Amino acid sequence: MQNRKPMVLVFAGPNGSGKSTSKSFFSIVGEYTNADDVVSATGMTNLEAAREVDDRRYSAIAQRKDFSFETVLSSEYKMNLLRAAKDAGYFIKCVFVLTSDPKINIQRVQQRVLDGGHDVDAEKIVSRYYGAISNIPELLKLCDILHIYDNTENLYRIVRKHKEDFTIFPNKFWSMEDISRLLFGKYRVN
Repeated sequence: MQNRKPMVLVFAGPNGSGKSTSKSFFSIVGEYTNADDVVSATGMTNLEAAREVDDRRYSAIAQRKDFSFETVLSSEYKMNLLRAAKDAGYFIKCVFVLTSDPKINIQRVQQRVLDGGHDVDAEKIVSRYYGAISNIPELLKLCDILHIYDNTENLYRIVRKHKEDFTIFPNKFWSMEDISRLLFGKYRVN
């Protein structure tokens, strides 16, 4: 019998990119944890819910259990979680969803609020946008599988990394040069 590595599946990307929507196209592995869902289900504060789901994720790593989660991935904190999973021998798959401009994300969050969803301050959206995409170069190293999707108009894969196999798919929003800058941590919207 072959020993299988435990797996983590992460849906990452800036606020308003379409992570939750893209999730429906993939099979969740293990327990799925999302702080927003915990807030809705329990009435916890955002901070309490964030601590709760982080405890579950680190517990899964300690027990070598599969798990899935959604994150903006704009800070070192969540990158540390992925590093801990990698150090524990996890197979890491990431679906990273972005748009070509943080102004699009701001508009989508504003629409989400009108539809009854949660708000995020526009300045935070912009800073998290750049924080999240600045982590892409390290994601390339950490992840066994990494798919980067542009969701400016429709979900369109612009990067596919599967172990050592690597493919770039430019579109009308992301040129080969833009994608290269994204992958090397040099992307900025003009």
